[in-house]
Amino acid sequence: MGGKGSSTREKILEAALKLFSKKGFRETTIKDISKEVGITEGAIYRHFSTKEEIISSLLNEITQELRQKLLESIQKEETDEGRLKAIIDTLLEYASAKPESFRFLNLYHLLKEGPQVENLPGEIILRFLNELYLKGKLVVFPEVALAVITGTVERIFIFKEKGILNKYTDKEIKNSVEALTQKLLKK
Repeated sequence: MGGKGSSTREKILEAALKLFSKKGFRETTIKDISKEVGITEGAIYRHFSTKEEIISSLLNEITQELRQKLLESIQKEETDEGRLKAIIDTLLEYASAKPESFRFLNLYHLLKEGPQVENLPGEIILRFLNELYLKGKLVVFPEVALAVITGTVERIFIFKEKGILNKYTDKEIKNSVEALTQKLLKK
């Protein structure tokens, strides 16, 4: 999403992302978004017909961005262990660099509110984990491994936001998560 000189549509999406990630989908109104942007509610309706359309636009934009980052990071690695590390690194880096987007995705997944979206980032991870499982390299079912990976990253994100992990560097946290997730692989 844009910065200085952004179009009204981009400003609406930026404001909506900020509000949805703080207040949730139900609690955020078109009036809240218009106030945050500094425009009338009618101006929002010139760009989006409903709040659900705003949610859908954000969801598509964010999932496409994270999917692309995951695919690029996986393709750079030659080993399964390297790919698993790349997935974790990408998720942790995305959560750190784009906290509102990461929080928005978590809200969507947790609440199952808003439009259904295909090709969510977790599907890329699950596909990779299924490949590992079929090769006999995974010690648990792929869905369990996905829950361990995504749940760990989500909790790390929440704990960092609450200051619980402030005594550790990002590198130390990343190394700890990687050590944990390497236990998912057969030696």
